[in-house]
Amino acid sequence: MANEDKLALLQRLMGASQVYCSTMSSLLERMLEEASDTQLALSQLKLLMLISPSQYRLKVTDVADFLDVSNAAASRAIDRLVQRGLVHRAIAPDNRRAVDLSLTNEGKELIRHFQELRDREVTRLLGDYPADKLRTMARLLDEASVLMLDLDEAAEQQCLRCDVHFRRGCVLREVLGRDCETRTALFETPRDAER
Repeated sequence: MANEDKLALLQRLMGASQVYCSTMSSLLERMLEEASDTQLALSQLKLLMLISPSQYRLKVTDVADFLDVSNAAASRAIDRLVQRGLVHRAIAPDNRRAVDLSLTNEGKELIRHFQELRDREVTRLLGDYPADKLRTMARLLDEASVLMLDLDEAAEQQCLRCDVHFRRGCVLREVLGRDCETRTALFETPRDAER
């Protein structure tokens, strides 16, 4: 295949990926708007999704690391969710410098309602699409994402933040057979094991 043809295919792939991401973001924003009586951004929903597994202890620094933002930005994001009554923040009983985060009942209900709406809408839109094609598309998107990482530079530090992108499991583990350090550090130590 000529270089020009290959470049045209790569550009088409980039365009298709952008259209898919934009379409999916619009769909998720619409579902979030319907699920919440207050205006929430997708980034706030991702933060709620990160906090939601109650068996894990997450501190502000963990949230900052996982979302790849500063501690101050993570703290402000958490503050906004606390003020809205979606997140509970408490001083850790075994470490006065640490803060435990958990969803309030209202936060749990918002996540539950959003997931119900999302699942219903995605099923309506893509439910008749052949399962083998869906599996193939998901696998190819995962493989392309991993290929675009710079795995030579700080390979152990790479994290795709899979857990806040509406899936459980690590893309790096599924494609390359290894977990990223960030995911392992956050999700391999249950909250009760630390106490």
